[in-house]
Amino acid sequence: MTRNLTFIRGLAVAGAAGLLLTGCGGNEPPVPGENGTNNPDGGDSSGSSSYGVMAEWDGCEALDDVQAVQDFMGVTDWGTNGIMSSDIPGGLDGEAFNCGGAANLAVYLMENEVTGDKEIPGTANIDVGVAPWESDSEAAENFQERVDQLKEAIETGGTEYSNVQEGEIEGDWDGSYYYAGASNTGFNADAIAYKGDLVLYVFIDYTTDPAVQDGADPVYPFTDESIVDWMLNDYMPTTYSDLLAKKESGL
Repeated sequence: MTRNLTFIRGLAVAGAAGLLLTGCGGNEPPVPGENGTNNPDGGDSSGSSSYGVMAEWDGCEALDDVQAVQDFMGVTDWGTNGIMSSDIPGGLDGEAFNCGGAANLAVYLMENEVTGDKEIPGTANIDVGVAPWESDSEAAENFQERVDQLKEAIETGGTEYSNVQEGEIEGDWDGSYYYAGASNTGFNADAIAYKGDLVLYVFIDYTTDPAVQDGADPVYPFTDESIVDWMLNDYMPTTYSDLLAKKESGL
């Protein structure tokens, strides 16, 4: 029993201005246990698979309001729309539950005796999503589809990146891919990984530190280098472990 990829949100190529929507499918997620089928490589459809357990999870509840990301980046608020949460198939990504949105970061006070002082906040788009599947093979196929779409979007998106980092993520993943780089307006970091029957992705982009743009000391509590290292080597494996623990407890 398979599901087709519906949408992924690729913030790396959309930048701080919006979202990338790619790849249209049309199938609704399957109902666990439908037709009494079993999956040989990822648990059966009766509920032991990740999809069987997580199919109705709310994104922000399952992902703890992405609080770790908020703390690391110094998010001050979520703007007028607030933090956004979706379940399956309620969000832009019909296969995943998500948490995130457009966030405000640290504020830089630009002093000007002529025009007056001006507060300039940094901004970021944050999207963390989890696509649970009924089998390892479905997760592997979906992971590859998402990576292929992301690579294509980066190649055709029209944005040039510098200081690019790209490759596999170190650690105990069955498959992984990340892409990070600086644009003219900020920095983007995208990562997709899977293990077993669970696909996890993190898309983060943010504007250049407004203080640095003005030649002053930075106001962000992180650097481009530190956020990539933290996202890949700390946040993603910790989030995956937390999800497994919640799966065992039924959230």
